[in-house]
Amino acid sequence: MLWLKMIRDIKGNIIAYLACMIVIMIGLISYASISISKDNLFIAQEQFYKHYNFADGFAAVRTMPYAQLRKLQNIEGVDQLQGRLVKDVRVIMPERDENIYLRLISIDKAESNPINGVKLIKGSFPQEEERSILLADKFYTANHLSLNDTIVMVIDGKKVELPLAGTGQSPEYVYAIKDGQSIAPEPENFEVAYMNYEEMEALFNEEGMINNIIFTLKPGFTFADVEGKIETELKRYGMESLIPRKDQLSNVMLSEELNQLENMSKSVPVLFLTISTTILYIMLKRLVESQRGQIGMFKALGYRTREILVHYMSFGLFIGFFGGVTGGLMGTALSMSLTKVYQTYYSLPDLTARFSWKYFLYGMVLSIFFGLAAAFQGAKGVLKLQPADAMHPPAPVLQKKTFFDYVPALWSIFTVQGRMAIRNVLRNRGRSFFTFIGIMFTFSMMGALLSMNGLMDIMVKDQFTKAQKHDVKISFTQPLDGKSVLREIKSMKGVKRVEPMLEVPVTLRYKHYKKDIVALGITEDAELYKIFDKNENEVKIPKEGVLVSERVAEKLRIHTGDELQVESPWAKDSPFYIVVAGVIPQYMGVNVYMNQDTLNSLLRQGDMATSILIAVENSEIPSLKEEYRLSKNVGIIEERQKSIDKYEELMATSGYSMWIMSILAVVTGFAIVYNSSIITLAERKRELASLRVMGLTHEEVLEVVSVEQWFIGILGILAGIPLTYVMLQGISKGMNNDIFTIPAIVDPSALLLAFIGTVLAIGSAQGWVKRKIRKMDLVEVLKERE
Repeated sequence: MLWLKMIRDIKGNIIAYLACMIVIMIGLISYASISISKDNLFIAQEQFYKHYNFADGFAAVRTMPYAQLRKLQNIEGVDQLQGRLVKDVRVIMPERDENIYLRLISIDKAESNPINGVKLIKGSFPQEEERSILLADKFYTANHLSLNDTIVMVIDGKKVELPLAGTGQSPEYVYAIKDGQSIAPEPENFEVAYMNYEEMEALFNEEGMINNIIFTLKPGFTFADVEGKIETELKRYGMESLIPRKDQLSNVMLSEELNQLENMSKSVPVLFLTISTTILYIMLKRLVESQRGQIGMFKALGYRTREILVHYMSFGLFIGFFGGVTGGLMGTALSMSLTKVYQTYYSLPDLTARFSWKYFLYGMVLSIFFGLAAAFQGAKGVLKLQPADAMHPPAPVLQKKTFFDYVPALWSIFTVQGRMAIRNVLRNRGRSFFTFIGIMFTFSMMGALLSMNGLMDIMVKDQFTKAQKHDVKISFTQPLDGKSVLREIKSMKGVKRVEPMLEVPVTLRYKHYKKDIVALGITEDAELYKIFDKNENEVKIPKEGVLVSERVAEKLRIHTGDELQVESPWAKDSPFYIVVAGVIPQYMGVNVYMNQDTLNSLLRQGDMATSILIAVENSEIPSLKEEYRLSKNVGIIEERQKSIDKYEELMATSGYSMWIMSILAVVTGFAIVYNSSIITLAERKRELASLRVMGLTHEEVLEVVSVEQWFIGILGILAGIPLTYVMLQGISKGMNNDIFTIPAIVDPSALLLAFIGTVLAIGSAQGWVKRKIRKMDLVEVLKERE
């Protein structure tokens, strides 16, 4: 009988219980989808790194004899060590106008267990004395290639045709991006390819030379144990970088994603489950209070307290079970979609969607536990009720005057119904506080998520519309004479302005902190590359000193006025010292900025330029690219507009997920406000019915409930504005890395959309409550209990 009563009670207020179940479902969907996706990524990463011997350290030098590797091999702590040639080359595809690049990496077939081994996907490895390549599988798929096709590359100013032997994947390029200025992989435009060392050294005229070293460590040793000795050996060969596995570009991006998923899998589900628990607690507490007479009759008829308590706890069991099952199944289905999305970004051969009984059962246990806990807290008052006490209503609580009663001018603003609503808010502080927290959370969650979407757009615009004003950037394969380059480019048709740029690998040291980075030398009168401060004011490059990005300043613990020790393989005298002239924001990549003439004078290598920025008429860009397509001195030709288009495409994808999460926030807000309103309605049925009998309309009676919710809602929205900023600060700190830095800036348009979304949630809930009031049976409500 008690089970039938539970079903009738739930059916009688199905929307409220359904709203509570939806919040549980959202929590479980988040928990299952994020946790399963995280495990899929982690398992695939761990297996790939282990089976294909991912390196513990990476070093880049200008050039070094292969034979000198044995000196590094003798360093204590170094286990395996390999030398390689790594070269970026342009690819020519006549049917495509985009800039396409491959990073050629040499492989040694004699190695039985090579570091950063390549998993063969299709075809075969290049055979000995065979000039062919093994191509990254994503590039192969994105460009619709076939085995034995020929890839045309520009090497040393000449077209070279290399047949395709097969495709593969390496743990070194799980997340294949060209450099720190890129956010997402573009497999159709950039990837890696592998070639036998003997063939590659001959192709690039680098007989017996290497420019890249990778190594693993013996058990018990760390990167710090060998770093100093390796650095000492490599300095003489122009060491450009020496980094541990944790700072390797691809690994950084994958590790950051795993860390974010780990944090979200712990925080997001608990947040939603806590909200649903509070809703269920308040609902059941009210239900028990409204059914005092029924409880008294059950006890008088012989039902034990434990049986009645179990009956009310079955509400929590029912909601928790069905919310858990539905949320677990939907979360598992969503995890499969998320895993497919990750497959497009990460080259992990074992990354597959899996059904996880562990997270499904964990989710069930969580939802049932939270449901039972809420039900127990809401229904434990049953234990104290005796049949005689339960059969009559509880004694009225003596109420004191509210703050508004002592301010007549303020009190007069409200109608009679409004005053009733305000009194109810202040006299039910627990429930009012919960509603306030829920609305504040709804608003701030939407505001933060929508601000994030806008901030990603700001990052792109700041980089490509404010900072970079050029139309085309040409990067050279080696430093060239700046004046000669200027004269040549200026003479070309359609060119409006030309500025050289110097990009120099440096190692910055301050106290015991160190950072390998690229220093950008910019001309004093630069118009095509500008730098701005936090207030969007243009910052001029100082003649003396260096401007550092906020990320660099944070890593080195430096401030304006500190003196940095600078080392560079390009400097004749290294190290040299320079003062920090200022700290500036930089949202994409991390760099330091110097006056180009000052940087050249410190390097003492003459007037050098490593790239050139060009403002040119759009109609002349194709001819400019064609002119330098086969130049042996030109490495990369970038068009600013095509970079903007790529980032906007990426932002559109991320914006879609932000909107979905914002909608979930609106649903949560609706559930909170609706349940709060229903509880208010249940508590004041007799009072509201009496008002109807006295002649008030449905709208006037609704005002008693709606003013309460809008009053709390306005306060919640106001409190949500600073909380939005706090949430953005947390998201920003958690996501910032050397690839991009997300500014913690609250977007006013996002706050406006969050306001509209919150108002929509409150308004929708009020609409459902209005229907309840219209259907209220006045006779049934007002008749006295026997």
